[in-house]
Amino acid sequence: MTLPHVFYQKSLTNTSFYLRVLKSKKEKMKTQLFLAISLTLCALATWSSFKAPEVKTVIQEEVVYPEKVEACVSLTKFQLEKMLSHFNEDDHPAEMKRFKSLVKRDANGWRISSTHLAKGADKYPLPDGDFLVVDASFIDYHGNFKDCINYAHSYQDNHEYIVVSVK
Repeated sequence: MTLPHVFYQKSLTNTSFYLRVLKSKKEKMKTQLFLAISLTLCALATWSSFKAPEVKTVIQEEVVYPEKVEACVSLTKFQLEKMLSHFNEDDHPAEMKRFKSLVKRDANGWRISSTHLAKGADKYPLPDGDFLVVDASFIDYHGNFKDCINYAHSYQDNHEYIVVSVK
């Protein structure tokens, strides 16, 4: 072999060696990159599984109205007369009016605003059902609301009747 030929062959051998070294470095970098990404993903998966669960608190508000509330109202004679003026002279004794008012919490319970109460009234329908006219010791009459009021009103000089619902 001639010298240039040997040199060329030697340079080819060096080139192929150099290429092999480059390939192994690239493969090493690929492997290292793959391991780094894999370890990162494993670390994230482990961290998310050991992370404390997020607790969400749901607040649900519900308004509960009591069945009965005791309330007091203080009326002057003027306010009471003003309220009675909403009735006509020829109205039946069973006639009803609805007075609207404000109710506020007070130190002793609930207080009904007397100024709002005396402002106006709406006609209120008579209740349905059976009623009793009751004296202190016995039931004296039984019927609908208007008839019971008529009966109690006709005997108001002799007895102190009250009209109550059968229910």
